[in-house]
Amino acid sequence: MTEPVFRTTHGGRKGAAHWQLSSLTGAGIPDFKIDESKPYAEMWMGTHPNAPTRVFSTGQLLSEHLAAHPELVGESITKRFGLENGQIPFLFKVLSFDKALPVQIHPDKPTAERIHSENPRAYADPNHKPEMALALSDFSALCGFLPTFQVSEFLSAVPEFASLFPPELITHFTLVARSPDESERKAALKNLFSSYAAVDKEIASAQLKCLIERYQAGKESDEEKVVKSLVLRLYEMYPDDSGVFCAFILNHFKLKPGNAFSVATGEPHAYITGDIIECMATSDNTIATTSTFPTFLSNVAYNPTPGKTVIQPTMFTRGSTHTNGSLLYNPPIDELAVMQVIVAKGGVESHHKLRGPSIAVVVEGEGTVVWAEGAKRLGVGKGQVVFIAAGTEVRFSAFETEFKLYRAFVEVA
Repeated sequence: MTEPVFRTTHGGRKGAAHWQLSSLTGAGIPDFKIDESKPYAEMWMGTHPNAPTRVFSTGQLLSEHLAAHPELVGESITKRFGLENGQIPFLFKVLSFDKALPVQIHPDKPTAERIHSENPRAYADPNHKPEMALALSDFSALCGFLPTFQVSEFLSAVPEFASLFPPELITHFTLVARSPDESERKAALKNLFSSYAAVDKEIASAQLKCLIERYQAGKESDEEKVVKSLVLRLYEMYPDDSGVFCAFILNHFKLKPGNAFSVATGEPHAYITGDIIECMATSDNTIATTSTFPTFLSNVAYNPTPGKTVIQPTMFTRGSTHTNGSLLYNPPIDELAVMQVIVAKGGVESHHKLRGPSIAVVVEGEGTVVWAEGAKRLGVGKGQVVFIAAGTEVRFSAFETEFKLYRAFVEVA
């Protein structure tokens, strides 16, 4: 068993209101106490040096243990991803927050290497950071640019939004918003977003106030009805923040528990509220609009799309459904995949050997993890985390209630 690490970050839920912390005081983490005044947003499980997992029984860093026993990761994984010093290629998290995070992007590999070499204090590693989010509760987010024609409609329907831009920019954007030339639409979107980033904050704040007063008075147009509630919600979280206008530029979508989507490098996004499982290539590189706008703008991927495509899970074990068995969420990211495992009361779920390491976190119930052909077993409950070595066949058994966990892993062909 391993010890995860908690990070108190802006937007997290305070104290025991955190989805995971409410049960962790009894989950076996030595000397762990909830500080009710701090916003806990993230639980990390992995080998990244910014919040490394430890082996529960010894207190040793998981990376140190894996460096001493490289067979637990597997030679094929180590070679494929160029791993050193006991690292694994994915970082596994549980996120819980009730306030929107800043709009941000994650770098691709060449950008990560460059910004890490230029500013290693701000960018802790040279790795890219594509990621997948899997909803544990009702979850909402901004992610990716709206289609240009829809942004153009908002520029026509929302005078406060339009007032942030030079008239000639709006005229050109409107002309090309429905152009069949994709490069022309992307260039116009880049110009618009760059102009938005340079808007005087006081001017934007004044226009936002006018917008909110109009919405509160019920004077929105038909085109604005689809976004009104989001604008009011973001304003409640961040009064006078010009970032609220992102509601007219970025896709807003809602997920139900069990829904998942991936975030590509360079794709602007901001999680708003909810609880999610998150898995990514091992990196802590985030380029946020709040502190590094030039770097942010130069690395944004301007790919307007009508919403996000939800990842459709497939059966990992025969007969699996959303309420029983093991479902596989396999995003277009080489370093990771995630399984949802649900074992009915008194039931057993068996997994064949995987060609790489994995980490499992229990989110509901209690049960056992059995391996070594039944010779070894470990009792686990909500909030507890287990590392499973490459090439290990395992069985998950439930006690008196349903047993639910998520298992992140990596394999190579």
